[in-house]
Amino acid sequence: MLVALSAALLAGCGVPSTGVLDGGRAAGGLTRNLRLYFVSPAGRLEAVSRPEVPASKVTDPRGVIKLLMAGPTEAERASGLTTSVTPDGPYETTVGPDTVTVDVPRQELSASSPGDRNLAGQLVCSIARARTMADGGGTRQTDDIRVTVRARSGRPATHVCSDFLG
Repeated sequence: MLVALSAALLAGCGVPSTGVLDGGRAAGGLTRNLRLYFVSPAGRLEAVSRPEVPASKVTDPRGVIKLLMAGPTEAERASGLTTSVTPDGPYETTVGPDTVTVDVPRQELSASSPGDRNLAGQLVCSIARARTMADGGGTRQTDDIRVTVRARSGRPATHVCSDFLG
């Protein structure tokens, strides 16, 4: 009896080995929805989904900036989220294939100021995310889009979203 049990265990379950299979492209990115970045109570950027906003509404970065100016939803505000993007702009944009420039002519931005850094991060991450969402092919990642922020004084600074996260 012990010999028969050992033979059955050594024989396996009868499923032949298949070798290595290609499972396709690994999951990546956040979601296919628009994500806006707001400031958390801890002073960090936090992404929130806007599934009701179609890609056709975010091909122009000015539309994304308007959504940021509107701020978090009531529920998001209740959880402590805020926006550094204020309606006193104006925010002017120039768009290239893989770049966006945002002029913030009425503000001076300091890299050492957390508020200014969050303002730049909200613009960079939200615009880059929208640009990748509007890319019908779905081949670009958020960090493929470089966003330059130019303030009233100081040099323009070019960033990718990951510069502001983590």
